[in-house]
Amino acid sequence: MNGRIQPYGVSVAPPTELCNIGGRVVPHQGRIGRVVDSGPVCRLGSIDAIVLDVDGTLYRQGPVRRQMALRLAAACVTQPLRTRRAVRAIRAFRDNLETIRTRLQENADHPAQQLQRTAEQTGMSEELIQSLIEEWMFKRPLALIGGYPRKGLHKFLGRALQCGIRLGVFSEYPSEDKLQCLGVRDPFSVVVSSCDPEVRRFKPNPAGFLYAARQLGSRPETTLVIGDRDDADGAGARAAGMRYVEIGGREFPSFVPLCRYLFENEPTSS
Repeated sequence: MNGRIQPYGVSVAPPTELCNIGGRVVPHQGRIGRVVDSGPVCRLGSIDAIVLDVDGTLYRQGPVRRQMALRLAAACVTQPLRTRRAVRAIRAFRDNLETIRTRLQENADHPAQQLQRTAEQTGMSEELIQSLIEEWMFKRPLALIGGYPRKGLHKFLGRALQCGIRLGVFSEYPSEDKLQCLGVRDPFSVVVSSCDPEVRRFKPNPAGFLYAARQLGSRPETTLVIGDRDDADGAGARAAGMRYVEIGGREFPSFVPLCRYLFENEPTSS
């Protein structure tokens, strides 16, 4: 497995062991190979649910942010005051997310603290901060996100469903509109964000991961998390007692090799 899935490695079962595919146990010989009339073969062992991050995982965030930076620059010509405020608000809002990840108490309301701190640091009202963030971080990028799905996303989700795997997403921010823009809302039976009243915690706090698993009807030990940041997605998965695989790195730059590795028993390549 070469350490691809950490920290609770999803290992290939030994000969004659049973492989639990989406809750259906089938025998296999040696390495998990194709089983007649069983659909796509997976290496997920007892995994029956997958929780995916959204930003940077389902789509490539870099190109979207670069294009949004250009649009902010262009808006400085027509709306200089509001745009300068937007730049300050976005920068502080993102910085506070990273600060809260590591420094805020577990029982605090993370999204509320993020908004409050941003308002205090920028001297703007919370209402104005919310308006600027909604416009420039949540609404305007929607026109771009659909153009940058991570390669192989649709096939991966289809293969997972064929294996009987239940799918959910957990993101810091509401992601329904992003999923619609990517054309992948239907495969997900559960959509969770840190802003939900049942969560109110940012990654790597395990609250959102555990809530998503409960909503999927899965246990932590049978849930796999896929994300692009080990310090947030990976650390949160480990804190929740879940398995984790990172996408966007050298091993799995896209969903193409990950799909091949988990479901098709073929060598990985991007």
